[in-house]
Amino acid sequence: MSKKILRKSSSGFALVEALLVLVIIAIIAGVGAYVLHQKNSADATLSSEAKISSSQSPTTTASGTSASIDKLTQQDSQNEASVDSSSDGQIQQTSTSDSSTVSSVGSAYNENNL
Repeated sequence: MSKKILRKSSSGFALVEALLVLVIIAIIAGVGAYVLHQKNSADATLSSEAKISSSQSPTTTASGTSASIDKLTQQDSQNEASVDSSSDGQIQQTSTSDSSTVSSVGSAYNENNL
């Protein structure tokens, strides 16, 4: 009887290792494609906002540059400040009218009338 001794070859990649490498490459490519898509949509948004702001103001900057991002950030902070101040005024008016309502209710209850 002859016995065949099977030797395991340790050189090269195994099928599982090759598949693992392919999966890692596919994940990296997928993340890269997603980031590229997000960048392109952000650039499109910036360019459309730059077109809108260029029609409103005479100074324009190239879309996607740090100067245009700074300009949009400044405009956004100004818009937020105006919204905050108007809502603060509304809250203050509401709280003032609520205080007068409470004080008028308080004057309605008079112990001398009992």
